[in-house]
Amino acid sequence: MIIEIEVGLIAAAALVLAAFFVPVLIQLRKTFEESERLLKNLNYELPLLLKEATGTAQTLNRVAADVRAGAEKAKILGEAIGAIGGTVNQVHGAIRTGAASLWLNATGVLSGVRAAVGVLARGVRHDHPDGHRGSDF
Repeated sequence: MIIEIEVGLIAAAALVLAAFFVPVLIQLRKTFEESERLLKNLNYELPLLLKEATGTAQTLNRVAADVRAGAEKAKILGEAIGAIGGTVNQVHGAIRTGAASLWLNATGVLSGVRAAVGVLARGVRHDHPDGHRGSDF
């Protein structure tokens, strides 16, 4: 009877182990099947993805080159505008200087005319002994 109990316990243990291992083995089989599907998809899609990534990188390189060229042109344009601004500043300074010089010359001429008029007015208006005012001319 002990042998029968031991055989029964071993059979029960084998059933428990089988009951435990069967779902694990089923899950492992599903996992391997899913892995196989994933690898097939990767083998199909990975070259396409790499091709697209390469194309994108090449496009980005072209865009970067275009941006560099645009920045160079903008730099040249900025330098030209700066040179124009410097020329305008020089012309403005020359006009200011010329206007100030013209103003000083005009002021000097007017002062000279006033002085001449004053001298002539004093020289022309002197009293004669007979009481008339007249000129020496």
